[in-house]
Amino acid sequence: MYSFYTPYHLCHFEVPLSVARAVLFQDTVMTPLAGPRVDVVTTAKIDLRAGETLDGIGYYMSYGQCEKADLSQADNLLPMGLAEGCRLKQDVLKDQVLTYEDVELPQARLCDKLRAEQNAFFAPTKATAAVG
Repeated sequence: MYSFYTPYHLCHFEVPLSVARAVLFQDTVMTPLAGPRVDVVTTAKIDLRAGETLDGIGYYMSYGQCEKADLSQADNLLPMGLAEGCRLKQDVLKDQVLTYEDVELPQARLCDKLRAEQNAFFAPTKATAAVG
């Protein structure tokens, strides 16, 4: 899924041109926004049962849906990239979005530590929460 539309997309041409722009003209090809804007959250493809272990991206048990990052954080939704290997604590119905409360994370995964670090780094401060 792409979040932008171009009538063509030829990566093998675009990457070298982007590198050339950056080197020759000190031009930014893309500039990141201040923090995450969208998350891809885990959604049940089928009715899931407590005790099952989730398979990976593109398999049979779940699919990803885009959700606003602030809503994903507020509702504690499970990112699709972290779903593989999680064990279900309770039944989840087809097309229901999974939360961290629905699963047990595998122990000591680097991806979970990095996600927690990202969440802490981009957590809204009291000042930005009052303005936003």
